[in-house]
Amino acid sequence: MALEFKTVPEELLGVAAAAGEWLRDRGYKVTPERYELGYPFTPTLHGRRAPVTAIVEVDSQVSEGNMREWAAFGSSRTTDTRIWCAVAEGVRRTGKQDLLLKGLGLGLLVIDGARVEEMIAPLDLAVNMELPDLKRYPVRLQRALGPVYEHRDRGEWREAFEEACLTLEEEARRHLWKGVKSGRIVVLSEGGKPETLTKKTIDRLTMGGLAMRFGQIVKQSHADRVIGDALKELNPHRIDAAHKKKTASGEARLRKNVGAKTWVIIAALKEIQTAT
Repeated sequence: MALEFKTVPEELLGVAAAAGEWLRDRGYKVTPERYELGYPFTPTLHGRRAPVTAIVEVDSQVSEGNMREWAAFGSSRTTDTRIWCAVAEGVRRTGKQDLLLKGLGLGLLVIDGARVEEMIAPLDLAVNMELPDLKRYPVRLQRALGPVYEHRDRGEWREAFEEACLTLEEEARRHLWKGVKSGRIVVLSEGGKPETLTKKTIDRLTMGGLAMRFGQIVKQSHADRVIGDALKELNPHRIDAAHKKKTASGEARLRKNVGAKTWVIIAALKEIQTAT
């Protein structure tokens, strides 16, 4: 079914139609020029593919003022909101404008006939995942957290959080095994007797299992306590990320907490580094 537009200039109708097909090909239900109270402007295209809302603004140029407003709007939302500027091939734009769009978390589509190229991928503007400057940390910690930051920079905040959780789990297992092997760490079982932990057993522990063992260490060091508290605090959110990301409630909890909980992971990793 062809999309019909009322406000798009005739010379941009082909661009708008191609952008609409591009969204449809990616599974979005597309509505042209959908009005909603609270939108800064009526968008050229509105797409919905739960849990993502997509907005495409087709223009004859990169309108910096309009795109800044769209970015501010997207940042005020509570659900996954991604916004693109779409222009025709040959429209003059500067590197500064591209950097502006990228810095605002907005995407850029360049369209030539029916061919659509996503030059810049948009971020999920409704998630706050500001993290500390990785350059300030030791090389080992940079290497551990590098993949987390790469996911974050690409707008893949769920993947960033999952990667951070996996990194903490791996480092916590190493810390626990090192302590057990040296004899420094003794873990009591639920019956109150020392638990025999092998490297194989520790390597199989989930985040919840690790949190429980750290909590049962007889004489906890400061690092043991910080790691255990972090694992206990993170485990419900780890479950949301792994098993409940398709549910509305799990998605809402994860979106609300992912930024703050990633800081918890970084703090625990810093403690492990210090104790090593």
